[in-house]
Amino acid sequence: MPLKTGVIDLSSPPPHGESSGPAQSSTVIDLDTQDKTSVTSTANMQQPHYLATLDRAAMERERLLRVSKSLGGGRPKREREMSDDDNDLNLNDASVDGDDGSAQKNMHVDNAFPAVVADATNGGPSKRVREDNSLQLPYPLGIVKKTAVNGYPRKGDDITIEEVLQPAKLRAAVLSAFQWHYEWILDKVFLGRTQLVLVVPAKGHEAREALRSMLSSVPNTRICTPNMDGLINCMHSKLQLLFYDTYLRVCVPSANLTNYDWGEGDGVIENIMYIHDFPLREKRHSAGAEIGRFAKELIYFVEAQGMFPDIVDRLRTEVLWQNTDSVRFVHSIGGEHREESRIWRTGYPGLSKAVKELGGNGRTEAQIDYVVSSMGSITPVLVEAIYKAATGKQLSISTYPRSSESSFAPIKSRIRVYFPTHDTVATSKGGFMSAGTICFSRSYWNKPAFPRQIIRDGRSVRRGCLMHDKIMFVRFEHPADLSDGTRVAGVVYIGSANMSESAWGKLVNDSATKRLKLNLRNWECGVVIQIPKSGRSESSQMKSVEETFTGLVPTPMETTLTEYNNKLPWFFTEAEWRKYH
Repeated sequence: MPLKTGVIDLSSPPPHGESSGPAQSSTVIDLDTQDKTSVTSTANMQQPHYLATLDRAAMERERLLRVSKSLGGGRPKREREMSDDDNDLNLNDASVDGDDGSAQKNMHVDNAFPAVVADATNGGPSKRVREDNSLQLPYPLGIVKKTAVNGYPRKGDDITIEEVLQPAKLRAAVLSAFQWHYEWILDKVFLGRTQLVLVVPAKGHEAREALRSMLSSVPNTRICTPNMDGLINCMHSKLQLLFYDTYLRVCVPSANLTNYDWGEGDGVIENIMYIHDFPLREKRHSAGAEIGRFAKELIYFVEAQGMFPDIVDRLRTEVLWQNTDSVRFVHSIGGEHREESRIWRTGYPGLSKAVKELGGNGRTEAQIDYVVSSMGSITPVLVEAIYKAATGKQLSISTYPRSSESSFAPIKSRIRVYFPTHDTVATSKGGFMSAGTICFSRSYWNKPAFPRQIIRDGRSVRRGCLMHDKIMFVRFEHPADLSDGTRVAGVVYIGSANMSESAWGKLVNDSATKRLKLNLRNWECGVVIQIPKSGRSESSQMKSVEETFTGLVPTPMETTLTEYNNKLPWFFTEAEWRKYH
């Protein structure tokens, strides 16, 4: 598969992405619109994607300051308040759910880099990772965490950006996002001792070169720009691959790489993520060796993005992809997909494939609760496609939904999409100023086919905090019984995809070839996690969202009294929003 790169035009608004963020807004843009007429400029203009915030001279001064310090110098601001001499993390499987961050320790920093990187500090050779099946990892089975948010108590189900990155022992990192605060995220790592790959949206040769020139003063940093040609409008995925001496951390968040998305500053927005730690091998194994489905799809995705071969090689040969039987990596690869093998592997057909592998057989109905931060021009066809995919139905040309009132009627009572009302935004902690990345257009709401009856008020259980989460809770109305005796109560999706055709795709008949093709405007990624039925009760009665997912996945939203009634959703392009900028 040819790997193409493309870049964002710096002279134009961000393509099909989120608008600028709280209190720092420059351009607001609908994440899911198909045209550029909805772009609304504000008075306080900045360059798109925060490129203007990266002062190259200031970056160079900061870099020199770091280099001038001793081996432990150049530490991120918050990291300087911690001790490199703290004890190593030693969390067992039973303790990870109770990690509240307050007791988290930093592993001792030594001079070793991963196998593919020489030690930039002293020029010495890298230390090979010891394969040890008894190695205790922070999250060996995978875990779901919310972002910690300033002003709200830590309850054990949240995590900070420092706790995710663990910069004192981070050796190499692949960081992806649509929105970037470059100075903020680069201050979170040891620039002199951490090898970085930044996966950044960009469209056009000139803009790509401008981006690379701007970041050229950042040491040990490479730039990956996924293909943005043709109909692709947004590189919206947020995958993080974090390499340490003995393990790889895979983090799949809904958060961009900005301070407000990670709960810093005024603490006005929250996000959610999946984290899974995998041990590294002592010796590489053959690149052709069999790996699991989770790893296959993750590697397939990063290769499609144009990831550097050495990173792909490490993923194939150095990582022990353990404990992934109950989780799948899913993605949307931007572009037109005509090959049948590719069509059924990505977008919402890929979601269907993953759910089916985890126990969803398509024979039982389900209840779906989907928290989003953006909605596109939703139609009954899209809702039916997502519903069928989330129940694991085997999709084909004949089953691609041609929704009618009779087929949509039973579905619309089984799916709820959570998006904040105008009043919820107005009374939130940050008010209108915090809602720049909560995107929806009145023109979509007013379309006759828009399914208003499925929309619910997106209110966080953290009162006053807005949700930038993308999480889909799927409860099977009857548990799925697997051959190994497991009873599956449902699945949950966590990732970057909102409720839109841009994110999940559209199956169409190609007018030229008369064959089916899948169109995807966005790059997205996420995970689907199998949820076992709890308890020994033989009752097949479906439980509430909270009861089904408690102890496994934190529920970020309120689920009662959320009907809109006569209220309106938050329209981020309206004059009331613009007057605050």
